[in-house]
Amino acid sequence: MTNKTAGQPESSGVEATLSALGPIEELLGEVRTYPVALLRRICDLYAAREASVPDYALHLTPYLGETTLRALIEGGYVELEAQTHMAVHAYIPTPSGIALMGGDAPAKRAASKPSVPKKVKA
Repeated sequence: MTNKTAGQPESSGVEATLSALGPIEELLGEVRTYPVALLRRICDLYAAREASVPDYALHLTPYLGETTLRALIEGGYVELEAQTHMAVHAYIPTPSGIALMGGDAPAKRAASKPSVPKKVKA
């Protein structure tokens, strides 16, 4: 629902004018490229670690990063790992996410066993 009065310009004209401003064009470009960069980072870290990617390793941009991550999960390109030991959240690229980045999907890894602390001799 819009709250237009007789003296207000059409919003599409205002949007076009403001969207042409340099900083807004940069922001629009970032919105288009950030998901690609984030998915690539998750895939690369997953391949290097051979384990889920902890949230702290992603260095997410506030709001844009969190929203992009949510979209990648909704789109089926990334999964939120249920159990993590050292992070609040951890992520795994799905075979679809890996394929989208041009990689081969690795075989599904077995669920990791919880680590048992070693006994220390006194």
